[in-house]
Amino acid sequence: MPDDASATVGSGRIGILDLYKGMAIMGVIITHLVLLQNGTDGRTGDPLPVVQFMFSGLIMFIVISGYFYKPGKSYLENVRSRVVPLFVIFIVLTVVMTVLMYLYLMALGYDLSQYSLIDTIVGAVLGKGYAFVDFTSPEFLPYAEVPAPFFVTIQMYYLGVLCFAYLIFFALIDRVMDDWRKLLAAIVVLFLISSAYIEFVHLQTPFYIHMAPMFAGFLMVGALLKKVNFAHFLENGLRDKQYWIGFLVAIICTALTLILFPAETDVTLGKIGNYGIFTVFTFAATSLSCGIAQLFLAAILLKLPIWNSLFLHMGKEVFPLYLYHMIVCKMLIAPFVTLGTDHNIPLPFAEALIMAFVTIAVILVLTYFYRKFMARSSEDPPRPLPVSV
Repeated sequence: MPDDASATVGSGRIGILDLYKGMAIMGVIITHLVLLQNGTDGRTGDPLPVVQFMFSGLIMFIVISGYFYKPGKSYLENVRSRVVPLFVIFIVLTVVMTVLMYLYLMALGYDLSQYSLIDTIVGAVLGKGYAFVDFTSPEFLPYAEVPAPFFVTIQMYYLGVLCFAYLIFFALIDRVMDDWRKLLAAIVVLFLISSAYIEFVHLQTPFYIHMAPMFAGFLMVGALLKKVNFAHFLENGLRDKQYWIGFLVAIICTALTLILFPAETDVTLGKIGNYGIFTVFTFAATSLSCGIAQLFLAAILLKLPIWNSLFLHMGKEVFPLYLYHMIVCKMLIAPFVTLGTDHNIPLPFAEALIMAFVTIAVILVLTYFYRKFMARSSEDPPRPLPVSV
């Protein structure tokens, strides 16, 4: 692909960001299905650096969402067009997928008498351990109210938090967008709010609202990157010395932050570091340095035809990949496991990795045929209206 032809893929799309989203969703899937149970330090139980590096892809989805913000709409227009549909999708899909998993487990013969479907749905929608309890307490059991069989729908928390983050983002962005200093100050304040809550309040909130300011801060980071046209710089910079200097700096920063600021990966419970009032800032430094390094790598892959096609296609199918990867794998292993307290998929590394790639392939094939079917249906001539006799 020529240097000047990679900027957009289709109307309104940015090639490198589509490709990066494909890379990132693969990283998220592999992290969820493989590394959460096979990627910890045997001595401390903390996630290995590779887990934190790949997990940063989830945070970068928020950054990319901020990158695509376009001014011109009122606050209410933005809420109606972005927040309301997203929240409805979040609620409906969480309920439907929880019910489907419940019925599936019943069909397999599991005894679900100890589980209340209604309580499970409420727990999945409002969040694991959704009561206002201290999530730093040793007695706190974050998964107690959403048992392992239904943990699949807990992965939808990302959409719920994002809805509340958008409410904050849309209220502020037009007031600070024109001045990068105001934009940077807003990011710092938003990170500080979530960080202070984790440090001094640490009570579990419905929908994990306490993390919404942090998510809004990451949305504003995306707006800041858009302000400097960062995607265009990456797409067209491979022959520029500044690109390679930036790549080297990103790699060094990534290595340093992974060493200096090791963190867990439970964002919703604030388990993203143990650095007091600076917890969110250290988490942001690690996530953004890893994410920026990944974006530099995406610029290289954008020039390689095979990887280009694969990740661009995955980047356009991020939502179905994100939505179905947990339930597909849960359904595949359900006939072979017993219901317990372990919420991760109990497979060794090799088998889990194979399942991750099979899941990605299955979902991509299904979405391909679905889109072909929809495209063909839209091309069919309209049926004649019935003639009244």
